[in-house]
Amino acid sequence: MLGIYADLPWSYAAGAGIALAAAHQLRGARRATAAASPDAPDASVGDTAEPVPGRAPRVEGATGGRHFALAMAYSLLIFVPTSLFVTATHPQWATLQQTSHLSHGALTALAAGEAALTAAGFLITRGLLIAGRIRWAACQVILANLLMFLAVVHGPDGDGWKRFLSTDRADYRAFPPFLNVGDLGAISGHVADFLTSGLAAALYVTGALALGALGLIMGVLHQFGLTDAGADGPGPLRAALVAGFVGGGAAIVAVLTSALVDGLGWVALAAIVPVLWVAIIARGAFAAVVAADLALPAEQDA
Repeated sequence: MLGIYADLPWSYAAGAGIALAAAHQLRGARRATAAASPDAPDASVGDTAEPVPGRAPRVEGATGGRHFALAMAYSLLIFVPTSLFVTATHPQWATLQQTSHLSHGALTALAAGEAALTAAGFLITRGLLIAGRIRWAACQVILANLLMFLAVVHGPDGDGWKRFLSTDRADYRAFPPFLNVGDLGAISGHVADFLTSGLAAALYVTGALALGALGLIMGVLHQFGLTDAGADGPGPLRAALVAGFVGGGAAIVAVLTSALVDGLGWVALAAIVPVLWVAIIARGAFAAVVAADLALPAEQDA
C-alpha cells in the first residue's frame, strides 16, 4: 500500500504487532507449557504461582499457535494481496519511479518476502516476550514503523516524499522545486492532484482494508489478553490512541532523521543512533512507556 520499500518493514511490523498485542496470551503459553512439564515444580506450591490464561495457544511451539496462524492469515489473505495489487497496477509509483515493469517472478518474490517478514516479526517478538524482554518486544514494532516512514520520507535519495506524492516518472519530474515561499502554491497543487488521482483512490481502499483488519486483530487480542490476565489496562480507544502516538512519533522522527541526513550526509547517523537508543530503547524510554501504557506483562530481565 505504501510501495515496496515501505511495505517490507510494514510486513515485519504487522507480525511483531500481532505478537505484541497477544503478549499476555503468549506469556501464558509459556507458563502452561512449563506447568505441564514433568520436570516442572508443583505450581500449587508457594505464593508465586500464576494462573494459566484461558486463551493461551492450543498447541505448543512458536509455529503451532493460533496467534501465529492469525498473523500469517492476515499476511496472506489481506496484506500481500493488497500490496501486490497496488504494485502490479502502479509499478513506477510502487518502486519510487525506479522501474516501469515488474515481472511475475519479482511479484512472487515480493509476496514471499512480505510473508516471511511477517513470520519473522511475529516469531522474534514472541521469543522476546517469552524471555520476558517486553521492552525489546515493543521495540520491534516501534523501529519497524520508523523504517517504514523513513522509506516514505527519505527514500533512496532523500526525495522519498516527492516520489511518494508523484504517480509516475513524468509526474515526479514535474514536481515543483521549492526555492521560495511562492513555490508552496505550486507544490500544494501537485499534492492535491496526487490526492485526487486514481492511484490515491486505490491507496485509500487498500490502506483502509489493511490497516482496519490489522487494528481489529490487534485490538481484540489485546483486550482478550487483559481479560485473561486480570490486568487493569486501557480500553480499545485508549489503546488505539497509543498506537497512533507510536505511528505519529515514528513519522516525526523519520522527518527529522531525513532532514539531518540531507544536511550532513549519512555520517549524521553516528549522532542519530545513540539518541534513538536513549529516547526509544533504553530502560524507562519510549518503548518502556508504551509497554506500561498498554499494560503489557512486566519486564523480566533475569
